[in-house]
Order: sequence, then C-alpha cells, then structure tokens
Amino acid sequence: MAKPLKTIKGTVEVLVKPVVGFVDGFNSLMKKIEESIGEKKEIEVDDFVNILLKEMKDVEQGVLAFFSEMMFMQHLSEKMAQVENEVTLVQILGDKIKSFLSPDFIEIFICGVDKKSFHLAYHYPSAKEFNPALVRDTGLKCFKKGESILEEKVKIDRKTFSVLAAPLRTTREKFGAVVVGRKGRDKISPKESALVISGAVVISFAISNIKLVNSIIKNQRLVTIGETIGGLSHDIKNILNNLENGIALVDMAVENKNTEMLEEGRSILRKSYDRMKNLVLSMVDYSREREIEPVPVNINNVIRDILWTKKDEVKEKKIKLIEEYDKNMPEAYLDPARMERLIINLLDNAIDAVKEKVGIIKVGTKFLLNEGAIEIWVEDNGCGIPEENIERIFDVFYSTKGNRGTGFGLAIVQKVVKEHNGTIDVKSEVGKGTRFTIKIPVKNKEGEK
Repeated sequence: MAKPLKTIKGTVEVLVKPVVGFVDGFNSLMKKIEESIGEKKEIEVDDFVNILLKEMKDVEQGVLAFFSEMMFMQHLSEKMAQVENEVTLVQILGDKIKSFLSPDFIEIFICGVDKKSFHLAYHYPSAKEFNPALVRDTGLKCFKKGESILEEKVKIDRKTFSVLAAPLRTTREKFGAVVVGRKGRDKISPKESALVISGAVVISFAISNIKLVNSIIKNQRLVTIGETIGGLSHDIKNILNNLENGIALVDMAVENKNTEMLEEGRSILRKSYDRMKNLVLSMVDYSREREIEPVPVNINNVIRDILWTKKDEVKEKKIKLIEEYDKNMPEAYLDPARMERLIINLLDNAIDAVKEKVGIIKVGTKFLLNEGAIEIWVEDNGCGIPEENIERIFDVFYSTKGNRGTGFGLAIVQKVVKEHNGTIDVKSEVGKGTRFTIKIPVKNKEGEK
C-alpha cells in the first residue's frame, strides 16, 4: 500500500515549507537583535528601534502566511474527510480557493481516462461572466509541463489579468490543472500562490488515493467473481455427472425392463436434483440482503421441529442423538425461518462429520440470565477440523465434505448469527469432533435487551 504513505509524505512536504519559513524568519530576527546588542559601537536608539520594527514586521508577515496556509489545509482536510470521488475533491479545492483568495475566476481542468481529453471540472464565475475556454491553453500547458505558471498583465478578452496555473499532480501521476486569475492591478501575491499550489498538491494526492482504492476494489471484485465461477463450476460439474449417470441407469433399466435398476437411477436423479436445488437456494440465501422478521419464539421448539424432520437421516446412519434443553428457556424475538436455516446447516455438518453406528451428536440450549442471551450448541464426535482451517470454514465455497458440500452452509450460519447480532464460537480437534456454540441476545419487539 505505497500510495497512502506517499499521500502522508506529500502532505507533510506541503506543511514543511510554511513552518520552515516561519522559523527562519524568527531566527533571523533574533540573530539581528543579538548582533545589534553585541556591537561595541554606539547605535542610535531610533535606528535600532526602526530596524527592530522592520524585522518584527517581516516575522509577523511570515507568521500570518504560516497560519493562513495552516487554516487553508485544515479547511481542505475537513471537507475531504467524506469524499468519495475526484469530482467532489476538485469542487472542494475550487470553493476553498474562492473563499480564501476572492479571485475573479477559477477554472479547474481534469485529464480524461483516455489521457487525451482535457475537460472543465470546476468553473467560477458563470460562463456569461467569464469564458473558461480563454484560459484552457494555459491550463493545458501547465498540465503537460507539470509546473506552475505565474503570468502578470495577461490580456484576456481585452482585460488585464494576473494569472496563476498550478498542476494537479503527484510525483508519478498528472491529473489536471488549476487556473486562477485576478483582474486589474491586483496581483496574485507569493503567499496566495503558495496557498493554491499547496492545495493542488494535497488534492492531487487525495485523487491518487481514490484511484488506487477504486483499482483495488475492482481487482477484488474480479478475484471474487473468479472464485465464485470456479466454485460454482466445480459443484455444477459434479451434479451434472451424477445426472448423466442417473439418466444412463434409467435408460438401461427401461431397455432391460429392470425395476431395481430403474429405482436406483431414479434415486440418483432425485439426489442430484436436491443438490442442485440446495445449491441455488444457498446462493440466493447468502447473496440476498434482507431484514430479519423477529417474532416471539422458544428456540427449544424450533430445534425439536427440525430434529423431527431429520429423524430418517439419523436412523439411516444409526447415529445417537442427545438433546439437552434448558427448561427455563424464555421466548425471544428471533426470525424463526432464519434460525431454522442456521440449525439445519449445523446439523447437516454434524451428520456428515460422524461415522455410521458410532456417531454421536449433541444438541442443546441454555438461557444465560446474566448475559441476557440464549446459547445454542451442536456438538459431534466426528472427524474434526484441522486448526489451520478453522478460520476458513465460514468462507463461501470452502467445504470439508468434498463433492458432497456446496461451501455455503457455514457461511449462511455466520450470516444468520450476524443478522441477530450474535456470536459464534468453534472448538474442534482432529479425530475427536467439533462443537459450535452460538450466543444470541434476548431482545424484545423493539430490539432492546
């Protein structure tokens, strides 16, 4: 992340100049006072006072210039805090220059993405009062050279102007130029030039940062799209292979009039359909942003209902299921549909993790009165998860089930927990099993504990 460091460095470099100028001026004053006092010859008091007043005036001007630049930077920083794009940054710069300098015109030009176009991004005053096209060439010249231009007594539309052009650029990139003008004999002073140039530097680094962030976001999106396509293609390919096998079995069964083979083919097709349906529903579930619809729910009843639907799977695999419910469990405002999804996914994981005949799954609840929360846990004595993989289990498309998993299950579990402002904890040991513990705050209808 080199660019943000450059931004800091660039901003500091801008601030160094006025600080050094202020210090040098003050040091010069003190040095002259010391020299005057240290001289052996007699000095007229009036002359000494005059010299002293002159030096003090110079230092005073330096102090004013210093604080002017500091104030200008502060105003810029305050406005830049919530900026989202370069157009807004340019508007901030233009408004601040107008406020601090009161010039007769301000024109800010920005180079297009194609690096060829050079269009107007900020204009003051209205086009009726001043035509920006009259100083476009000055802005373009400043942009190409990457250097500031100060011209006095410039004839523009039969009027005389003092014109300053400052580039919008960093050490590596050029973005555009700021052109400021003052009519008549009122020149743009060195201090005013410093303000414009300093502001242009700060805004330039900010634009560079925005472009960098946008580039990172774009790259991240491309990576995410690539991972999504990769994950989906793998799952869909496996489902399609199973569908082909099922269809082939059905064709053979019809040809040979074999009812057993027909039933086997039908079973494969049904399972493939269920997997495809589960994959699509999981994708929709995970990607859709929605508000939960909380109603008074006793989580014990929700879990009991789900376990009843899972009884055939548990029986088929000869798994021992242990239920441990808190009898004092109060009703809590939860979204029952979302909680069902959470518990089903955790149970599916546990059922897949344990071995036939020796598998044990524990499901339980507890009311944590002191914490104002309900606790739900699902524990198994299955294969366990390696420590290095624990942080990855909630990632989309990451699955420990091989071809049997969609990679959405635990990602959806985590999403539901977050929707209810809860927490989830995982403890696992390879060869011994895994325990998921979820805590969800008990809230009333208004969302208060």
